[in-house]
Amino acid sequence: MIKSIPASQPLPVEQQAMQWQARLCSDLLSDRQRLEFETWLAERPEHAAAWQSINDFWTGLDELTLADITDDNNAKIPEFNPPKTAKSSPRHLKTGLALAASLLLSLSLIYQQLDFYLADYRNSVGRQQQIALADGSSILLNTASAVSVDFSEQQRTVTLHDGEAYFTVAADPNRPFVVQTAAGRIQALGTAFDVKLQDGHVSVTVFEHAVKITNAAGQVVQKLAQAQQLDFSRDSLATAAPVNLQRAAAWHKQRMVFQDQPLATVVAELERYRPGKILILNDAIKNLPITGVFGITDTDIALQAIAQSLPVKVRKISEHLVLLSAK
Repeated sequence: MIKSIPASQPLPVEQQAMQWQARLCSDLLSDRQRLEFETWLAERPEHAAAWQSINDFWTGLDELTLADITDDNNAKIPEFNPPKTAKSSPRHLKTGLALAASLLLSLSLIYQQLDFYLADYRNSVGRQQQIALADGSSILLNTASAVSVDFSEQQRTVTLHDGEAYFTVAADPNRPFVVQTAAGRIQALGTAFDVKLQDGHVSVTVFEHAVKITNAAGQVVQKLAQAQQLDFSRDSLATAAPVNLQRAAAWHKQRMVFQDQPLATVVAELERYRPGKILILNDAIKNLPITGVFGITDTDIALQAIAQSLPVKVRKISEHLVLLSAK
């Protein structure tokens, strides 16, 4: 059973409007989210007023020229006037551009976080979740991962905001099953595949049948076949490569499998399943090879194994900081 996330206290109306502005600027905006915005907008007059102020402020930024920015005496700074507040003074207008830039950056960062925290399903670090979808498909959601589901009569879309998910797709010839990411989309041409999104890069592994991949730049792989893996970003596609499916599926059974992997690679994988950081203090030990099978639910055991099998000292400073150094 999937536990619901407790509802938080409603945000002030201006903050709600800012959040909607950030979401509406995203290329990943779904039809459902557009409808939710229109519903929110019509709920209360204060919503419409706050949205108008935010939108006017945002639009005003597009009208700034270099001359406007560099002329301190006659700067055309867009003025943001929230509902029921006094107008900004000239002194405030002088700092408006800096505030505008900060707002743009903050909204960008907030949107990335909101994308994750407002997802339909999300996992904290070290947790996994099995999700049954309405069409009979299923998702196994890995650690620190989030997805949103948007099914219509024409298409089934799942947006992977971040992290990793394994998809088992129910057949429906009239409704394609698509996984959308910030770097591109993956369309199911069969049953089972894994998608991992990390730092803007996507890795796709096909367990059964095939998938079609289209990145944000429009580059297409028509058919990535079973037992193949391919990495891509917004503007690049790697070459498909064969993959060991048993090893690739290890995380489905809460296992990590390494064969002659550098310590730095193993540490990066361990960090996905535990809060905080594992810092390697000496470059000389980063490439020490590790072979082993570890559970994802207790990464301390993996760290103990590293200390016992390699010339590496492990110091646990706190639950959120571990230091690795040469012995």
